[in-house]
Amino acid sequence: MNPIEQSMTSVRFLAEGEQLKCVCCDTSLFKLDGFCSTCQAPTSLSRAVVDRAAPSGFISVLGASGAGKTVYLGMLLDMLTKGTRELQGLPNNSLSVAVQEQTISALENRQFPEKTPNDIDQWNWLHCELNVKKRRRGFFDIISPDFAGEALSYELEHPGTFPVVDKVIRKSEGIVFLVDSMQVRDNGRDEDFFAMKLATYINNAHSRKGAFGSKKKAKVKLAIVFTKCDSCHEAVDDPQAFANANMPGFTKYLERNFAAFKFFSASVVGSTGTLVDRLGRIDQIPFHVSPHGIIEPVEWLIS
Repeated sequence: MNPIEQSMTSVRFLAEGEQLKCVCCDTSLFKLDGFCSTCQAPTSLSRAVVDRAAPSGFISVLGASGAGKTVYLGMLLDMLTKGTRELQGLPNNSLSVAVQEQTISALENRQFPEKTPNDIDQWNWLHCELNVKKRRRGFFDIISPDFAGEALSYELEHPGTFPVVDKVIRKSEGIVFLVDSMQVRDNGRDEDFFAMKLATYINNAHSRKGAFGSKKKAKVKLAIVFTKCDSCHEAVDDPQAFANANMPGFTKYLERNFAAFKFFSASVVGSTGTLVDRLGRIDQIPFHVSPHGIIEPVEWLIS
């Protein structure tokens, strides 16, 4: 930081007084900052967690381009807001409510939400506060930017390009890892390689050294969720066997490097149709909403 920047920072500190740390990357934030200068997380998100004055865990959601992350997040928020026997969720910022609203409105109109843009300033930061019944540690936070899949892929190939990815993964105690079941069925090796890259990235962020420099298994919990299972019943019947058959490298890597992981299957719609226009453009049409396996991965992560 040069002298001018130091002077400006000092003036702001004296003028604004109170500081807090970013909930995602621990960068010091001033009270009136709109976004963290390091990871671009909204300051309001960090203040909501701090003001609660209760310990919390951090869960995030990741997935490749086309894995259905926006749809999953929107439906997850909607179901948590309604509540279950064990969980009650409360979206804690307007961006979270917007994702929920856009997802549900699109599905009711037999459409899927628009694809997330690649520009980081257009990503929605989701924050859902979970009140976990029957637990002493009563609060968990689902905090996740709605990453563009292309940005995640680029970060895996060129680490440091999108620092927010690394910051969010390092902070997470649990990760929901979305995988497109149809892509796994039809292009298993490609999905296997991508999943191995992401698992390696997560493992490196959470790796710890044991005695004599030996590497211990990462303690971060991974819930691997096969999405779009309304069109891939093989993944519904036995997600673990489906992964073993189609993603052998990924499953072996998990067994060797992660202490806790589990495979799930999920779908948001009961069935879909394919519409092709006169120009050959293909569009998927959801016929009716019938969520399956949306809540279970989160329940397992916080169990």
